[in-house]
Amino acid sequence: MGITAGKQSMYDDIARLALAIHDHSYFFSLRRGLKTSFSRDLNGSGTQGLYIKRKDDEDVSSFLITVIFGPIYGKDEEFLYEADLITDQRKDYEPTINRGKHRFGARAATIEVDWHCDEARQWRLDVARLSQSPDTLTGWLEANLEMLVRCGSRNCWHSAILSKTDLERHVAAGLTLESLREQLKCSECRKRGARVIVF
Repeated sequence: MGITAGKQSMYDDIARLALAIHDHSYFFSLRRGLKTSFSRDLNGSGTQGLYIKRKDDEDVSSFLITVIFGPIYGKDEEFLYEADLITDQRKDYEPTINRGKHRFGARAATIEVDWHCDEARQWRLDVARLSQSPDTLTGWLEANLEMLVRCGSRNCWHSAILSKTDLERHVAAGLTLESLREQLKCSECRKRGARVIVF
């Protein structure tokens, strides 16, 4: 028995929101109080699960959003992301097997708040804003964006947030987006080469 088109569309909408929250988990943790967790192998089946809950919710089995993803094998089927397909060997103490890159789609999804409530609407607005990538510092200011700066070093990943006031100061000093990136230096490891993300 398959999934109806309407139900699959609903699953996909919830899954896209959940994946975007996961992609911007630092923002959603800091500003919206959400915690995400991603399981790359559920019960040795190769299915994957994404779970989102409130950080202050101590109930380990309570989630705001739950999405179960499964591998897609048809070439023409729509998919939501690509990732390694990890399965275990269904034996105790045997290592898992990486079966290579596969496409994944939503097999089931639930959201415990009304899709049209203010909170869910705010999450969708956040995702739309966080998906922007202005080409200039002036563009960042015009879009009323803050900037998350992440150290580019593989061993560091220190991060900081530049407020709109910080960005205004850099624009007033005549910096471009590229020159700002070049000047940024990690306060932890002292390396240059920061990555900037809308925040």
